[in-house]
Order: sequence, then C-alpha cells, then structure tokens
Amino acid sequence: MRWRIVRAIAWKEWHAAMDQPLGFVVMAAFLLVAGFFFGKNLFLAGLADMRPWLEIAPLLLSFFAPAATMRLVAEEQREGTFELLATQPITDAEIVAGKFLGALGQLSLWLAATLIYPLSLFAFSSPDLGAIASGYLALWLLAALAAAAGLFASSLARHGVIAYVLGFALLFFAWILERAAATLPPAWQDALAWINPIAHYRAMLRGMIGLEDIMAFAAWAGVLLAAAWLRLVGRRWA
Repeated sequence: MRWRIVRAIAWKEWHAAMDQPLGFVVMAAFLLVAGFFFGKNLFLAGLADMRPWLEIAPLLLSFFAPAATMRLVAEEQREGTFELLATQPITDAEIVAGKFLGALGQLSLWLAATLIYPLSLFAFSSPDLGAIASGYLALWLLAALAAAAGLFASSLARHGVIAYVLGFALLFFAWILERAAATLPPAWQDALAWINPIAHYRAMLRGMIGLEDIMAFAAWAGVLLAAAWLRLVGRRWA
C-alpha cells in the first residue's frame, strides 16, 4: 500500500468535508447537542464529572457520525466520479484507507473541540485526569469504529440518505444491544460483553484499559473496512 496515495485521498476527503457547509453544520449540531448534555449534568445536576457525558457519547456518535461519512462512496457512485477514480492507478485498499483516515480526521476534530468540557471542570473541582484520558481514548476508538461503519454503509448505497440510515442502524444496534444485555441469560451477557464494542467502551470508562478492549475495537474496524474493500472490489469487476 502506497501511503503517499492514502494521504492524498485522506487530505482530499478532509477538504471535501470542510469546504462544504454540510460539514460545518453537522459538526456544529454535534457540538451543540453534546454541549447541552454536558451542561445539563454540570449545571442542573451539579455533577462536575465527565462520566455522565461519556456515557451518552456513543448514542451521539450513532446519530451524527453517519452524517459525516454518508457521502464517502455513495455520493461518488451517484455522481459517477467513483468510476473515474477506479480507473486511476490506485488500489481499492488505498481508496478505503484514505477515505477512512479522512473521515476519522473529521471525527477527531469533533472530539478535540469537546476538550473544553474537561478543561472547564477545573473551575469547579479537581477531576481525575487518568479517568478523563482513558475515557477520551475509548471515545476516539469508538469514533474510529464509527468511521469504519460509516464507510462500509456508504459503500453499500448510491444515495447519501440510505448510507446514513445504514450507518446509524449499525451503530445504534450495538448501543441498544449493550443496553439490553442485562435482560439476557448470564451466558449471553458474557458473550455480548466480549464481542460488543460498546461493552469494551464502558469498561474503559471505568479506567480499566485492557489490551482486549483495544483489540476489540481494532478487530471490528478491520472487519468493517475489509467488508468495504470487498464491496469496492466487487464494483470494480461488476
């Protein structure tokens, strides 16, 4: 894989997202909703703690991350520019890697903008920096998984709205399944805690950063990126 090509594609996707009003609108909407939940916990509930906001963050990503990724492949397929890209001396793996990194860069910018939340806590208390660091690491890994899921969803559709619905369904299903796990038999709970990335996310929020948690995110992101790659390979030979 030629990383020069990957970086060029990632940079192109970054600019495509940042140069369009939709990219700023989605980012502003995410920060507005995220700020509401953080402010509600801080000023209304009196909780000078990042944990309540980090608990709701996966649900926020389920709604907003697909809006940032829905155009990655679907829009190019609808406009016919993907066929032009496919004729270039660029491999499908380089296309997937570049688009994934471009989307992850956009989501990382969102998360960087929320760093004002933990900084503001120092005006009210002395927050646990270790817990905040592990929480943001977990959130970044979840954002990487959301970028991979959104890219896969976009590879399945020719319209951005359909890609959004598919991406949202993938992320929301993982979130709701983790919530419903408590109602299942213990054996099922243990199995879901092992395979569900949201369960690993919550484990990291407790300050327990294990290799199995990081590997779970990496494995699921790898599976989704491989599925997106197979989809592009199939389109190239269709």
